[in-house]
Amino acid sequence: MKKIAFSQIAAVMAVGIALSSPALAQDAQRGVGMNMPVFSDCDLNGDGKITEDEFAKARSERVAKRAQEGRQMKNLANAPSFADIDVDDNGKIDADEFAAHQVKHRRQTK
Repeated sequence: MKKIAFSQIAAVMAVGIALSSPALAQDAQRGVGMNMPVFSDCDLNGDGKITEDEFAKARSERVAKRAQEGRQMKNLANAPSFADIDVDDNGKIDADEFAAHQVKHRRQTK
């Protein structure tokens, strides 16, 4: 049987610890290369619904952060509106509407 070096074990443990951090877990939910927001990024008050004000504020903060990081703002003009995601037109986006929109968006970008 092959011996495993202590450094290999330590490296595997470090990766496991890093992946268990909340920030990295959220990035994993976004999907590799997708960098899409998760529901909690927009549900600023944590009530399980996204209002149009929360949506606008979260989007503004996300765009500002990405600009500060020097990222390109490709397709910003084509970003979905609140109404595009609020399909039942009740003035709030729930987790199901949010998820359905992301699935639809992922299919369009493939």
